Amino acid sequence: MEIINQLVYLKYIELVNENGLLLKFDNLPFWKNNRFNIYFTERHHDYYECIYIHFKENVLNYHMIFKSLIGEQLYIEISNQLLNVWYAEYFDHIEDRNTVDHLEEIEVSNVKFEKMEKTAQDWKNEYINLESTYLDLLAGNK
Repeated sequence: MEIINQLVYLKYIELVNENGLLLKFDNLPFWKNNRFNIYFTERHHDYYECIYIHFKENVLNYHMIFKSLIGEQLYIEISNQLLNVWYAEYFDHIEDRNTVDHLEEIEVSNVKFEKMEKTAQDWKNEYINLESTYLDLLAGNK
């Protein structure tokens, strides 16, 4: 079992050429006032972990599944050109490990990993989301 990513929050997904998807992972969750935030790594990273996955089957079969998982804590595993996606929240407890429905043992033709530096706009978006959550929390306490 080879887990590719260390940062676990799926932040963005894009369709790419040649039947592929780009998955961007971060260690900062989406800021919401109704969700407990857990950090799996150090809090501050100035990059995304990007995984390019090229599927043997039609990528559209998986695009919407991954899109519905944005904000979730996930690990990506590649073994013998097969993709498995695991929920990261309980991954440390072997008996509680669980793969994502419809994302088990999927044949892939190519997988590439890289770190992509966060832009000023990325940091600005994080700040705006955090500020919005903070203001929502203040409004709820009145």
